[in-house]
Amino acid sequence: MDGVIAASRNGWVGLVAVITAIQAVLALMTRTLPLFGLPLTLAAGVPPEAVGQLAAATSLGSMVFFLWGPALLAGLPSLRQLQAGSVLTGLAILLCLHGGWAYMLIAAFLIGVGYGPSAPAGSDILMRTAPAGRRALAFSVKQAGVPLGGLAAGLILPSVAIWGGVEAALWLSAIIALGAALLLGRWRGEMEGAASSAGFRNAARLSALLSAPVRLLRIIFGAPELRAITVAGLGLGVAQGVLMGYYPVFLSDHVGWPIAAVGVAFALLQGVGIGGRIFMGWLSDRIAVPGRATLCLCFVSSATMALVATIGPESSTIWIAAVSGLAGLTVVSWNGVFLSDLASAAPEGRVGEITSAGTFVIFAGYVVSPLAIQLVFVATGGYAGGFLAAAAAPLIAAAALMAPRRIA
Repeated sequence: MDGVIAASRNGWVGLVAVITAIQAVLALMTRTLPLFGLPLTLAAGVPPEAVGQLAAATSLGSMVFFLWGPALLAGLPSLRQLQAGSVLTGLAILLCLHGGWAYMLIAAFLIGVGYGPSAPAGSDILMRTAPAGRRALAFSVKQAGVPLGGLAAGLILPSVAIWGGVEAALWLSAIIALGAALLLGRWRGEMEGAASSAGFRNAARLSALLSAPVRLLRIIFGAPELRAITVAGLGLGVAQGVLMGYYPVFLSDHVGWPIAAVGVAFALLQGVGIGGRIFMGWLSDRIAVPGRATLCLCFVSSATMALVATIGPESSTIWIAAVSGLAGLTVVSWNGVFLSDLASAAPEGRVGEITSAGTFVIFAGYVVSPLAIQLVFVATGGYAGGFLAAAAAPLIAAAALMAPRRIA
């Protein structure tokens, strides 16, 4: 990577590959602690269900970055923000080696903070380098790094844990992140000297930092187009958050599948999601009508969640595999198109801010929706009612996008 890829007119494809690889590394870091939830909770002396606290702490860390990160790192080039995020996640993982639950919660929070730059910094770079007619594809390729990182975590880290214990797997995760940061440190592309497009140039000013959350949310909800895109993303995020949070336990508890089979189904969902994000980006570029691809994704995501609700103990393996693959193509595949729509609608020089604020809203949905749907599960006495409730969210998102003057 030492200067062999330049972010130029002919080198944007290589830059997309680099940004996607860093996205995958940061996603792998967010999957590491949940992957080893049972041994980590046992080591810390807390009940297994406490693993949800780690996921919440990670999402909270990312949300904190989305609000204040662009202000704090306004003068730091976007590529260096990604490098800093990789360093932070790598060091945070090592905190878990202490074995205490407090250390693990702090580590999870810091991993979330380190993951934060992946959306605003990565979007800022792609918006300035990818050709206008290829932006949705570029953003979707980048976002394909998320399921790619999850897939890599599931395939690599358990094997290392079997060989050398959980500690060895944690060390490998840290080495991967720190190694990625080292490679980015050797970058010699022309984007190296480009500062972030965040709107705060004096990040040390306390007043600017305190007003950053209100300012960002006012920007994104004050403009009709940005508000429609964000509400659409929130609706899609509710369905995605519920699916990713409950699908494995749903297959185990409701369908009665063994954990090995559940892992295969979830890997299928993630694997299809990689190609699905790339395909949806390509399709959005081909449609070339702002919001049209996102609108289609709202309808098919809703339909897919309704199909998930039909799965039961008597369902065939083929049917469950088909629904899992369809979910990877629909419910998991909208994120890159969403970021592309958001970045395209952002005011000049505000891409980092706008994508950060929009991603904050999405992550808020990731935190709240599984908790809310849990109440539906309890109230209805089963999983089907909760999945049907989650299916309604993308339909509400579609209504936001179909507002006058949003879709041509």
